[in-house]
Amino acid sequence: MSEDKKKQGESPAPITLFLRLVGGGYLVWLAFQLVPDLLISSGFRNIIQLVFMILFFITGSILIIWSLKKILLKGPARTEPLEEEEQEHI
Repeated sequence: MSEDKKKQGESPAPITLFLRLVGGGYLVWLAFQLVPDLLISSGFRNIIQLVFMILFFITGSILIIWSLKKILLKGPARTEPLEEEEQEHI
């Protein structure tokens, strides 16, 4: 059970954070690509595009901010020796 608690506090792998950062950037870029079409269309299609533009922008921004926060606040690699309890689990 203590192992599950340790895993919850750990940061995801760097490649996962990078992919989330790229995915968030793509969603924000996609939201801005919908702006010109938003000005041309009208009616129900306009509302659908506006909803998805906002959804893409918010989701992408959250992914970017969360990923950057994890990347920048991630401490240096652990160089201290393992304690006895940790060595037993290995």
